[in-house]
Amino acid sequence: MSTHPSRLAGLSGRVGTAVALAASVVVAATAPAAAATTSGSCSTGGYFALFRLEYVNHGEYHYPEEFSWGISHNDGRLGDKNNVQARVKTVNTGGTDTVHYTWISGDNVEAGGGFHRIPDAVSVPRGRSMYGALEFVFDRPDDSDPRCTGRTKSV
Repeated sequence: MSTHPSRLAGLSGRVGTAVALAASVVVAATAPAAAATTSGSCSTGGYFALFRLEYVNHGEYHYPEEFSWGISHNDGRLGDKNNVQARVKTVNTGGTDTVHYTWISGDNVEAGGGFHRIPDAVSVPRGRSMYGALEFVFDRPDDSDPRCTGRTKSV
């Protein structure tokens, strides 16, 4: 049984009423999980990316759950071999920011929207300033591929 706060909601259909009732009692005895989103964008030469990081605050931790994005070009010139690199990071005022999770897509991200689920085991102490850092490489047919980088607001 997953102890990740957002996974408890789906237990009743998979396990049974008695286990779901027990899980709801455990959740009720602790502070409720609070879902939230932080977002950002980047652009270059008519190519645009809008993105967000969904996460849950529970107890003393942030639990990042999912990256999602939308990519486009202002005149539709975008192929189907785009790339995304997504990281969960925390601010380190004394140097390089700490990376808690990295996902690198294949050379196969299609134009439009997409998402990537973050494993349950990823957590960040709430006392740290967490954010999503993303890089997009846009598939420009018959030409070099431009890129842009951006980050979400820190939480």
